[in-house]
Amino acid sequence: MKPFARNATLSWLAVSLLGVAAFALWVPALWTPFWGDDYVFLHGAHATNASGAPWWSDFWPASPVRFWRPLSQEAYWRFVDAVLHGNAFAAHGANLALHVSASLGVALLALRVARACAWAGPGRIAALAGVAYAALTMHLLPVHWVAAANTALLTLFTALALAAWVSARDVRGITRVALLTSVPVLLVLALLCKESAALTPGLMLVVAAFVGLRRPFKGEIATWLTTVVVVLAWLVLRARFTANTDAAYELSLGGHVVRNTASFAAWLLNVPREAMRMAVAGDRLPGLAWIAATALPMLAAWALAFWHSRAALAPRQWLALPLFAVLAYAPYFLFAWNSYEYYAAVAVILPIIALARGIVDTPRAPVVAALIAMSSWIAVEGTRRLDHPGLIGRARWAEATLQALERQPPPALPLHVSVADEQRFYAIGAWGLAWRLDIPLQSIGIARECPTTGPCLVIDDQGVVQWREAH
Repeated sequence: MKPFARNATLSWLAVSLLGVAAFALWVPALWTPFWGDDYVFLHGAHATNASGAPWWSDFWPASPVRFWRPLSQEAYWRFVDAVLHGNAFAAHGANLALHVSASLGVALLALRVARACAWAGPGRIAALAGVAYAALTMHLLPVHWVAAANTALLTLFTALALAAWVSARDVRGITRVALLTSVPVLLVLALLCKESAALTPGLMLVVAAFVGLRRPFKGEIATWLTTVVVVLAWLVLRARFTANTDAAYELSLGGHVVRNTASFAAWLLNVPREAMRMAVAGDRLPGLAWIAATALPMLAAWALAFWHSRAALAPRQWLALPLFAVLAYAPYFLFAWNSYEYYAAVAVILPIIALARGIVDTPRAPVVAALIAMSSWIAVEGTRRLDHPGLIGRARWAEATLQALERQPPPALPLHVSVADEQRFYAIGAWGLAWRLDIPLQSIGIARECPTTGPCLVIDDQGVVQWREAH
């Protein structure tokens, strides 16, 4: 076999390895129960559907909402309720399909970037980028938590917008007009899914510089200015439709910026959030060992891809990689409290495309694929095995608790609930009790202590649940 053919075969071997790894990683997520915010959205979507409100009403709310994400939250959950009939397995199947679609969007962008840069083997680069992106640990919550569907939708529309933006450079006539016209349309869809899409005009400039610096033509300038106008209009509407968010989402400067920067580096190295939490607030040595077990293989993968192919990228392209990643993650550096892996879902796109460029048609491709697969498997499987306070473990506890309560429903209403650990109880919440026990939300009261009269459900700090009849 000729060297080129042999190396191309190794690239497809790497694609196959990562494809199998991604399948093995994420298919078990289909059996995850609803938990946490899932019940909030499901309860609200069911009430809205039952009221007969038109679908467009979610896009123009009559009263302020916490987040204005009408496409990826309100409309999506109305689909889960009306079409999927509130079935958790089907809803996680929809989320998994969105994840696959987002990964295909990344592959399409990689194909367009590779062709614009005149790289050899653009199809293999696209395939490598798509499956490598699909297998990253940062997708753990979007496929295990239906409420996080907004991340996959954001990634999909952002990747498609950037792909259309890059593709328009190399075509003429009506095709170019159609591609450029689609960019602001896709941006609107992304903005209706998640706020960080507002950074897309900046990402467009970075990607344009990555594929080649030249004088822009009039259509490009008009399209880019249109995207800026779209973002400004969205900011006005968002200010009208949203109320104050909670303190966890406030943007400010302080020591948390250092913490968020460290978290960002961890997400790029495939470190799971649960390992970070353990290292900071729980079992420090096991947490650090887990971090090392996931970060070192991923660090080796990045190093193998970039060090041996450092001449494959121009200096401006090396500069564009961190600029793209930092810009895409920019708001999350300032978050006062929350920090999750999936915040980096867009930030990692261009670096992953560059990684694919670095290993395509080389003997390193299967090695890098194996390192990514091993790192992600350790991260994801370890997260699944954790009990509370791990998020997936907390979801399992919530499901087991709700199943037990369905067999022994409250003897009377109103229902009082005494909660010792609010973080654990978040996986159920009043909305989960209302949905699963089929009781009115307003008849549920949550407090630290049981009242003097009426039935009370006591959930202690170990998650043990028992009924107490107050006197």
